Amino acid sequence: MFKDRQQGLVYLHGCTLAITAVVLFLTWGGFVNAVGWIEFSKHVNRDLYLLATVCAGLWVQQGLRGYSEKLGCLGWGDAIRLSRQQIGRIAIVLFAVVVVTKDGNISRTFLIGYLGVLAGALIIANKYFPPLIARLFFGARGMRTVVIAPAKEVEGFVKWLRQRPHLAGGIEVIGWIGDADAPAETTLPRLGTKRDVRRVLIEHDATQILVSQANLTAEAADTVSEIAEQLGCRVRFFSNVQQFFGERAVRVEHEENYTFVTRSDEPLDHPLNQIQKRLLDIVVALPVVVLIFPPLMLMVWCMQRIQSPGPLFHCQLRSGLNRRKFLIFKFRTMNVNHGQESRQAGKNDARIYPFGRFLRRASLDEIPQFLNVLLGDMSVSGPRPHLLEHDEQFAKVVNFYHARHFVKPGITGLAQSKGFRGEISEPSLLRKRIGYDMLYIKRWSLSLDLQIMAATVRHVFFPPSSAY
Repeated sequence: MFKDRQQGLVYLHGCTLAITAVVLFLTWGGFVNAVGWIEFSKHVNRDLYLLATVCAGLWVQQGLRGYSEKLGCLGWGDAIRLSRQQIGRIAIVLFAVVVVTKDGNISRTFLIGYLGVLAGALIIANKYFPPLIARLFFGARGMRTVVIAPAKEVEGFVKWLRQRPHLAGGIEVIGWIGDADAPAETTLPRLGTKRDVRRVLIEHDATQILVSQANLTAEAADTVSEIAEQLGCRVRFFSNVQQFFGERAVRVEHEENYTFVTRSDEPLDHPLNQIQKRLLDIVVALPVVVLIFPPLMLMVWCMQRIQSPGPLFHCQLRSGLNRRKFLIFKFRTMNVNHGQESRQAGKNDARIYPFGRFLRRASLDEIPQFLNVLLGDMSVSGPRPHLLEHDEQFAKVVNFYHARHFVKPGITGLAQSKGFRGEISEPSLLRKRIGYDMLYIKRWSLSLDLQIMAATVRHVFFPPSSAY
């Protein structure tokens, strides 16, 4: 019902921001020139930077899509965060022009001052412009609306509408239609039963009906639609998917005549995101395999010959993307024939030889897994793969455990970057780790991967107490 309004609001607000940026650029230039704060070079090409500001405005508009549902009711915190993103994009475009053209005539002080003034203007614009636009375009369209829904759904639906005043402008819910033997705890008046649809629409001069799909059969829905068409009344059907999923957030996808609902968003389902992540994996893994892995492998082999003769690598089957099995590579850190391979390593574990303890604490035993990254079985960052036996055990503790296999496993992960490493000694630790894994899957971004990698490098030099 609100899709067109949301898209229109995003477009119109984006246009107002672009106009604001351009007008402020011209105004700021005229102001600093008039007061003599900055002496402009005669050779500076202001039109080029004005054009760059227009292009940056288009990029800013694209960035509004992530705020489309909240645009119009942003708090100051959201307005500041959105403005920070917008200023970053405009700054990138302007200074890219400076670098590419090697322009020494434009004043950097002028550009920085402009960005500072624009930042304040954008915060105010993001806070106040969208509701003004919504009131102007939507508020005047009076739609007297009747809701046809089960009694238990009515109040929740009306509450949902009231939480979106910027998009619900002009929609006046005058009452609801439902079964007489199902009283609802609602402030709305019940106007009749489903047999009274025609009478209610005529008596109350309704121009829109909102119908819950859970309330009508296909035949009854056809009847309501015919009555609405005869009376020149809009009819929209809705489905409250939350009744099947509780309070957990869900994602709804529309494909032609079908609607699909899932419990979580998956950014890595997007092909472009997959390409970005794969390129980052290769860029990181290739230098490690070529430059770091060979000398480290020689050092580990020599120390093993001294302290714990045996195979250089310890290889095991693990579950990867979509629970496909693959062979993971690690430097061997335990003595050969130590037994109890499925038991997690604990603090002061006697099975670990001295140099192996150092490798584990510094996470250097994981370096061979960059081979797994190049082979495509793993990613540099993602949920850590556990032993197959532990997968089954942990799945009994955390119901949604196997959802972590929606993405490739990683050498490091969000949980590890937060210090959750080593032995899982109690269920609460497992739940926290899996919670971070699920957060990673839902909110993946290239910047999140870079943050995880940076934190992991820091842990190599300053390992957490749980690393052993």
